[in-house]
Amino acid sequence: MFHANAVDWQTAELIRKHASYLNSYPDGQRADMRGGRFTGSLLNGVDLRRALMSNADFRGTQFAGANLEKSVFTGSQLIAADFSGAKLMHADLRGCDMERSKLSSADLTDADFRPTKIGAKQSTNLENSDFDNAKVIRTNLTRANMTGISARGSHFSGAVLENANLKGADLTGADFVDSNLRGANLQDVNFADARLTNTDLTGADLRSCHLDGADMSGADLTGCVIATGLETLGQEVQDLIVAHFAWISSGGRKGAPASFAGRDLSDADLSGVDLSAADFSGANLSGATLRRGSFRFAKFGNANLTGAKMPRCDLRGASFRGAKMAGIDLSASNLVPMRLLDPRSGDETGIWASDLSGADLTGALLVRVDFSGANLSGCKLDGANLSYAQVASALITDASWDGANLDKAVLPDEMKIPQAS
Repeated sequence: MFHANAVDWQTAELIRKHASYLNSYPDGQRADMRGGRFTGSLLNGVDLRRALMSNADFRGTQFAGANLEKSVFTGSQLIAADFSGAKLMHADLRGCDMERSKLSSADLTDADFRPTKIGAKQSTNLENSDFDNAKVIRTNLTRANMTGISARGSHFSGAVLENANLKGADLTGADFVDSNLRGANLQDVNFADARLTNTDLTGADLRSCHLDGADMSGADLTGCVIATGLETLGQEVQDLIVAHFAWISSGGRKGAPASFAGRDLSDADLSGVDLSAADFSGANLSGATLRRGSFRFAKFGNANLTGAKMPRCDLRGASFRGAKMAGIDLSASNLVPMRLLDPRSGDETGIWASDLSGADLTGALLVRVDFSGANLSGCKLDGANLSYAQVASALITDASWDGANLDKAVLPDEMKIPQAS
């Protein structure tokens, strides 16, 4: 509920007259806040439906629980404003700067976030905003800057996000059924358990996406960017990668799992690719660049990964048994066990540990790698850089560590190895 004593008397009078306007009283007057400065105002619970608020300064203003249906905010400064639980149905938010704003549990149905067409074209800025559990149904977010937003559990069904920038967003469990994401930048987006049924992803950049448990049935993936440098590879390899992505994104209903066993992929650049469960057994990947890729459950047994670049990769449950990995860069990659879930109940049925037994990681760059629960038995780690690595719960029987850098590494209690000089 709005309290008049929370704002100055002029704003309070403006809101009082607007209430009369909404009720069609003779003394009523539509709120006109255009171009005004209301920085840090407390407008929680206010009823400003259909108010004129364009090009105003609302930085840090609190609108929690407010009714702002059909209000016009075009071009306003809304940085760090709080719209938690607010009603913004049909609101005009074109060209607004809403960086770090809070929109959790807000209703943004049919709101308009398109770029302005007045003067220089300006995209709406929603960088690092909080959309958790928000209702964004049929909302127009064309070309909006939504980098780093959190929209866990939100509803974007029927929304238009054409050419929007969602890089690094957390969209866990979000609903994008029948939405338009054509040409959107979706690099490093977390779509875990999201619903993307019948979503238009034509031309979208899906590199380094996290699609664990996502439902992409019926999605249009025509022309999607799924890996850097894909076009430089032979047609047969390209076809294998595209078919594999179709297999992953459709839950196995389309495409086929890829096998690169014994193939020569040396110096290839496949950064951002998702080749989870692919077979690279005995393949030559020496010097390859596979940054920020997803290789869960992938098989690299006896493969040659000498000098490969694989920082920040998802390697949960992957097998590198006997692989040649001297000089590889696995910085900040994740090798923890993969949890196995019952598809019907969602209950955990077991774990699948990453296996590097017998692998040669001499001189490897393993800074901040998480080896928790991994099998490193018989692994050769001589001269490797394991600073800040997590090794405490790994199996390390017969592993060698001569000259390894273990600075700030978390090690098993029984492992007492002199630090490299």
